[in-house]
Amino acid sequence: MVKTFMLLLAFSITDPDGMTRDETVHILSRHFDTKEHCITFVQDWSGTIQDRGLETVQGMLAEGWRVSLSEIGCSVNPATSIETISVVKFQPEEEQDAPEPSE
Repeated sequence: MVKTFMLLLAFSITDPDGMTRDETVHILSRHFDTKEHCITFVQDWSGTIQDRGLETVQGMLAEGWRVSLSEIGCSVNPATSIETISVVKFQPEEEQDAPEPSE
């Protein structure tokens, strides 16, 4: 099957000074073939997702930073969407200044 939908977790970030950041962090996880399967999963597992998902993401942050789960939902898998996403790859300065290898 085509894994068209993904579980979406949206987190708000609070810095060590207690200020909530404007940014929201979205994490896409677990693939589903249909939107209905994803919605059923969210309805059945939202309590577990809240506990474990929040704990997992909190463990990724530096000391003093806090996250709160602001949304659990379903999203179209970006890998299968019709729209293309432009990706800019940044290189360290020393690589940018290096001459191109001659052929």
